[in-house]
Amino acid sequence: MTSKLWRTLLLTIVLIPYLFGSPNQAAAAADIVNPNQTYTYELMTDNIRQLAQAYPELIEYKSIGTTLYGRNIWAVRLGTGDANVLINASHHAREWLTTSLVMNMIDDYAQLYVNDDSLNGRNLQTLLTNSSIWFVPMVNPDGVTLQQKGASAFPAEVRSSLIAMNGKSSDFSRWKANAEGIDLNRQYPAEWDSILHNSGYPGYKNYKGTKPLQTNETKALVKFTEEIDPEIGIAYHSSGRILYWHFHTLEENLERDRSIMSQIEDLTGYDPVKPSANPSGGGYTDWFIQALGRPGLTPEIGRYGGENSLPLSEFPSIWKENRAVGIVAAEKGFELWQKRVPVETKNTDLILMAPAAVYTKPDSRYPLNASLTAQPLKSDARVGNWFRVETWVGKSWVHVNHPIIGKIEAKETKLTLTGKTAMHREPREGSAIVAELSPQSVTAFEQLGSWYHIHTWLGDVWIQIQQPK
Repeated sequence: MTSKLWRTLLLTIVLIPYLFGSPNQAAAAADIVNPNQTYTYELMTDNIRQLAQAYPELIEYKSIGTTLYGRNIWAVRLGTGDANVLINASHHAREWLTTSLVMNMIDDYAQLYVNDDSLNGRNLQTLLTNSSIWFVPMVNPDGVTLQQKGASAFPAEVRSSLIAMNGKSSDFSRWKANAEGIDLNRQYPAEWDSILHNSGYPGYKNYKGTKPLQTNETKALVKFTEEIDPEIGIAYHSSGRILYWHFHTLEENLERDRSIMSQIEDLTGYDPVKPSANPSGGGYTDWFIQALGRPGLTPEIGRYGGENSLPLSEFPSIWKENRAVGIVAAEKGFELWQKRVPVETKNTDLILMAPAAVYTKPDSRYPLNASLTAQPLKSDARVGNWFRVETWVGKSWVHVNHPIIGKIEAKETKLTLTGKTAMHREPREGSAIVAELSPQSVTAFEQLGSWYHIHTWLGDVWIQIQQPK
């Protein structure tokens, strides 16, 4: 951007109340998720897309893998903060009411955020600037579909084998496994060899497979967990109103994990399961606790329901018990992240593409009631996506969800586009695509690395072109 234009954007801090609010500040949207119905994979997928469209600055989603039968395993991010927590549901097919629960959390928290509301004394805008809650609402979409719709929802050539794995019954209401007959929560490499009560063959429950991480679903979830590096992992199951929290937890982590478990216990009223000297492993949070050394919890929602899905009549009480679990996890996750991630002292050229609030600390609980306009900045310290910058009130902190590092160079460059070229609002990978350009010649007026700023009928946009050396 030219120096003249930068000057018009007020290159220093604006010492006025932070009036422009959150990027999503608006009247509360109507409920998108309806948990009072059989909640299918197709309905969940549609709701995820609707939520991302309704709250584009707060919610994003992606597929972290596909099942044997081509269904996406969706991950949904709620928030913009650096401290990640991960909540997953429906490892087991008949436990799909856990998907209804976490999808309702996403919807509820987003509405609280845009209205600047609080839950259990915690402001959602503050919380979701510090933290991001990642949800994998349905780990086992093939299994859930089989349990809800039966073998007819699968290719004709495999229906007889599915029925055979189900004890020759076409009633799949008791089904727990994935569509290969493998119990996904017995698939993780946490004392897998000593798992108790293994059925020994594919079926509706308890078969651990021939090796850990044999299935697409568990491989995807482990890879994704390692990618986002969450501070806390929560895996929702049903039923029994109990709370698992310990798996050979190291002595130095016991008080930390017990404290977090106690807060979830207070919210839900669920009974903590006492640590066992020889627990049966293979579960997601078993692996999470052992591999990452961080708190992992498994709440079992609802009263014990036997070998079937919980009735929809249970949902109101389950929602009341669990509504605030995600925000408590996010709050505790940020505290753990602060202890774990050091401040890095380094000089950085930062390009602020939109107005941003300013804080006294790298923590959204300490606002300055002031804002920075879009401009290039010099930062001398960084922690996560928090940057320390010089302002009229001294050194302060700004949080940038998708930081753009470098210097924009004002220069005229003629470019020949040989194919369709995406136009972006920001010069970064993953930024929103506003349209495409057909093959043509264009002239850029600014450059940032391989990104070029051009004038179009849609306004000024960025395109990425790898120029030959």
